[in-house]
Amino acid sequence: MTDSPTTDAPTAGATEQAALTELLNTTTARSPHRCCFLLHVRPDRLTEYVEVHQHVWEEMRQALTRCGWRNYSLFLRPEDGLVVGYFESDDVDAAQAAMGDEEVNTRWQTEMAQYFVQPDGGTNEILPQYFYLP
Repeated sequence: MTDSPTTDAPTAGATEQAALTELLNTTTARSPHRCCFLLHVRPDRLTEYVEVHQHVWEEMRQALTRCGWRNYSLFLRPEDGLVVGYFESDDVDAAQAAMGDEEVNTRWQTEMAQYFVQPDGGTNEILPQYFYLP
């Protein structure tokens, strides 16, 4: 009889992923005040997408401010349409929830949907913060 590894043992990759997840969830650099996220714009719609953002509806801008969004920025990697978004708030989760209740946000998101590639079923990817230098 030979010894063979059991299929129940975690793989090195799974162990590493679990350790990283734990570290990201418990780091002291994690903040309820900053949010960074990724979007993917269709390459054939980049110019139009950027142009639309040169003229964000005033009522949308007011809603973002009213809901507590500050220092909101979008950055684009033109080669592949990767958008990096960043904003600050006293409470990011509350600010996002408040925007979810805004009628103007529903209209804006409906308009913006035509520009996005949805590789993961349609959700935005929120990035965990692991370092901060005030």
